[in-house]
Amino acid sequence: MIHRRMTVQIAPGRQADAVARVHEWVAIFKEAAGVTLGVSVVTTGTLGRICASADVDSLAAREAADTKGFGSPKGQALGAKQDQEERDGTSPFVPGTWHDEVWRYS
Repeated sequence: MIHRRMTVQIAPGRQADAVARVHEWVAIFKEAAGVTLGVSVVTTGTLGRICASADVDSLAAREAADTKGFGSPKGQALGAKQDQEERDGTSPFVPGTWHDEVWRYS
């Protein structure tokens, strides 16, 4: 079993927007890949971060889910929107702060 976490720094004053955006990704991954993502925000340590996480059977299943979710028409559209927001400086996330971790249960 694999546990995957993607975290990113939230832009100042944009927590509600960031949470809403991650929930858009949750819906896309559920529809396109059948994967349920969990969403959480940090409450101690480095504040202002959001995490999307999921458990999958294997690394191959993780890669397949990414291909289906990010590659779906809705995923492509939302990814393009996020890219444009980063260029415009209107993103709810701080550019360059995405962090992806893959953990194996033992």
